[in-house]
Amino acid sequence: MVLGAVLRATAAASMLLAGEAAAVEVRGAGATFPANLYAAWIDAFAAVDPAVEVRYDPVGSGEGIRRFLAGDVDFGATDRPMSDAEIASAPAGVLHVPATAGMVAIAYNLPGIPGGLKLSRTALAGVFAGEIRYWDDPLIASLNPDQALPHQSVAVVGRRDSSGTTFALTNHLDAISDIWRVSGREAAMLVDWPGPAMTVPGNEGVAGRIMLTDYSIGYVEFSFAQALEMTVAAVENQAGAFIAPSLAAGSAALEAVAPDMPEDGRQLVADPAGPDVYPIVSYSWLLVPERGVDPERTEGLRRFIAWGLDEGQALAGPLGMVPLPGPAAERARAILDRQR
Repeated sequence: MVLGAVLRATAAASMLLAGEAAAVEVRGAGATFPANLYAAWIDAFAAVDPAVEVRYDPVGSGEGIRRFLAGDVDFGATDRPMSDAEIASAPAGVLHVPATAGMVAIAYNLPGIPGGLKLSRTALAGVFAGEIRYWDDPLIASLNPDQALPHQSVAVVGRRDSSGTTFALTNHLDAISDIWRVSGREAAMLVDWPGPAMTVPGNEGVAGRIMLTDYSIGYVEFSFAQALEMTVAAVENQAGAFIAPSLAAGSAALEAVAPDMPEDGRQLVADPAGPDVYPIVSYSWLLVPERGVDPERTEGLRRFIAWGLDEGQALAGPLGMVPLPGPAAERARAILDRQR
């Protein structure tokens, strides 16, 4: 692409002028949701622009926001946009740059049942609100008459840390279910899951616990489920169709809402409409200081993000992430251009 060629030429010229000057280090931290993609971006960008060294620590959205506000990193990453109060407390201001999107997969481990499980909106909320306690509950069994569902306790696996993946799931449940709301829970990054739920940190932790625990169910970012070949459920969408997570279904969800993205980029996708959409989808944002503190690091960060919004989008699909639809990518570039 044209932008990639310009970046390569600029980087080459900079290296010639700088001689053996050390690369500018840019540090970030936050969401585990897009961690696999950001790792791929960093590796690919290093070959394009060796004058910038990017480091990213996948510690969860909540910790990413905390480190960003504390000035401990050059950029943060989150799957839950910052609140107005958090934005007001940012010393150098903050821009939310939509960088990618992903799906929250409902993964499960049912011995002897290889796949094909369907979960209605009511059943999904019932499981995570603690209302459905056994796998052969009528709300699940009626949708899956060909599955030999056991009378075994449902072992819910959730996140222990402050998590954007948790926020994406609970934002969906809060939008679709009275069961969830009556349970006293809401859309949040940290949830008091009903006992005897198992809680572990990180998407990788949830994925590992599900794979090791018979009769368990939990939620992970789809790229982890795809990489680990986990068994995932088909979830009922607003149109009443049961859809498993896929690149096509995630893209359809984003295409349905992309024209309505607000100027600041903080768009929540709680319950997208359309017959072919996967319903649990979220943007993931890079948090960038509106007023750069260090000119060299600011410029290095801008080059990295600009590359990610352009050539880096091609790396999303193979890793289970959803590339930004055209209107969202244009808005992301416009937001990045506001940095000064």
